[in-house]
Amino acid sequence: MSSDHLVPGVVWIKREWKFRNNPFPSTGMARVGGIDDRENGLLYEPDVHADQLREAIDKFVLGMSFSGLKFGYLWSAGVIPNDSDARGFGKSVLLQHLSRRINSDFGRAVYEESGLDEADAAEVPICSLFTSFDTVHVRSLGAALFAAVEYAVKFRAEDAPTLAGKLRDRLAERIGDSDVKALTKAVADSHRAVRGRTLGPPDDKLIVALCDESPDAAVDYLTKVSPISRSRNGAVHMATFLVFAAAAGIKHVLVCCDQLEDLASTTTAKAKRDLEVERFRDVIVETLPMADMVTLVATMHPRASATMRHAWTLADLPSFDLTPGNRFSTVELPPLQDAAQAAQLLKRYLAAASTADVAGDDLRPFTDEAVARLFERSARKPRDVLRKAHTVLVAASAQNLPRITGPDVENILGVPGQQTAAAQNEIPGTLDWSRG
Repeated sequence: MSSDHLVPGVVWIKREWKFRNNPFPSTGMARVGGIDDRENGLLYEPDVHADQLREAIDKFVLGMSFSGLKFGYLWSAGVIPNDSDARGFGKSVLLQHLSRRINSDFGRAVYEESGLDEADAAEVPICSLFTSFDTVHVRSLGAALFAAVEYAVKFRAEDAPTLAGKLRDRLAERIGDSDVKALTKAVADSHRAVRGRTLGPPDDKLIVALCDESPDAAVDYLTKVSPISRSRNGAVHMATFLVFAAAAGIKHVLVCCDQLEDLASTTTAKAKRDLEVERFRDVIVETLPMADMVTLVATMHPRASATMRHAWTLADLPSFDLTPGNRFSTVELPPLQDAAQAAQLLKRYLAAASTADVAGDDLRPFTDEAVARLFERSARKPRDVLRKAHTVLVAASAQNLPRITGPDVENILGVPGQQTAAAQNEIPGTLDWSRG
């Protein structure tokens, strides 16, 4: 088509390809709770790493519930040995998916899929929280634990209730009374049942907010907590949430922790860094109710391992090394193996954006050869596949291409290991898929 008659790329995407928008994330950063499903991880296809998901359930979930596992590590070691930037493999979104699956029915389906029976699932109900360190707001264990409680009261997938809301309903059913006073008394009784060393009394105002019939009460309360208090008292907020969960009959809580390496940021003094890591032991291993209920699964890659190793060893915490001796506490996400896996990753994004019935052509507008070329230029990472797919869609729509072929991908992205100027301008190279 002559350039004089080309329609704008967005118009082509909507009219010719029948998409609501570009199906793929432009940044590839998994933003938990964001409204854009392309960027918040909800369109991640867990079956891309189906074997590793089952392995994570066997090692982390069953290990937590029945073997006393306290720390687990979800690794990406990279495409080459000792890869210094082995990020972008989908660790963050895999953990998000695992948390959602557990919370959907308090672990029942996950247990049963692993071979346990209904009685086992009913005996040890569980839930899961998600948190993440960063270099701006969450730079201490306390702040990370506070963020995990925020996840429980704020995060919802589509129209599903929050975890906190589901726990309130479970608690009301368990005691046969939905009155706030009755619920708060049950939580107070749960706290009195705790034996051993604690962080002190729970946050009574948070208990009342969690038991309130309004789902916004706990959100409003946590929103007003200052950043300083979040860091200093985040562990108390976590302990309070745990006695609330225990009152509802929950036995164990899987805390999925992303970007652990940000705790070792170069802007953090070494002494403070070492102290924060020691608090993992003091709070999670030695203080109740965390010691009885919490198992922490952290994402890990070579760069994180290098920055955290000294402090982790100094605190005498369980090793995160990918060694045979640690095989029951570590899971490694491998690179994508072939173009079929890349296609599997792309299909859910394409389907979610489509406004037309494309039965039998679920990779449209890509040809199979185009997906193969994308895979070859992706460093075998889900992050790169998605970001490059976004780039290709922008360029191909601007050219008004009816289909995207292998040569089209090569023309847009250039030879393997390089990008055209247009592709480089489209997506900054420093952005990561899920930061993990």
